[in-house]
Amino acid sequence: MKRIRDAVRRRRAANAGDRNTPERVARLEREIAELRSEIDELRRDSARIAELYDLVFDRLRERRD
Repeated sequence: MKRIRDAVRRRRAANAGDRNTPERVARLEREIAELRSEIDELRRDSARIAELYDLVFDRLRERRD
């Protein structure tokens, strides 16, 4: 999450400066790619957590039976 906050802070700082220069567009594209990568990582983590949650409850149910 720190990377997301850093990206937002960079965005706000960059908005104060020059507009649509090729360098700025390239930087924005890199930041978007980084954020997409982080979102994908969070989705994978979330899926793993859901799998572990299901496994724990399956095991608890087995113990009761």
